Amino acid sequence: MLTVPENFPPKYISFLEAQDEGFAEVLLMVMKQSVAEGKHGILVSSQATDRGAETSEEVPYGEVVDGVR
Repeated sequence: MLTVPENFPPKYISFLEAQDEGFAEVLLMVMKQSVAEGKHGILVSSQATDRGAETSEEVPYGEVVDGVR
């Protein structure tokens, strides 16, 4: 079970809750980085066999964009 900090934006929490446990663990680390910096949102990208997440200056803080690269 993941422990989500109280200061997470609501969209981070709802997106995180919709993920499988393995990807949620990866996503949680990136979200913690985003919250610590307070500048950029999260870009989730899907490739042929992988999903990844990163902070992105193209995404406003508190938002999650799920796309394909």
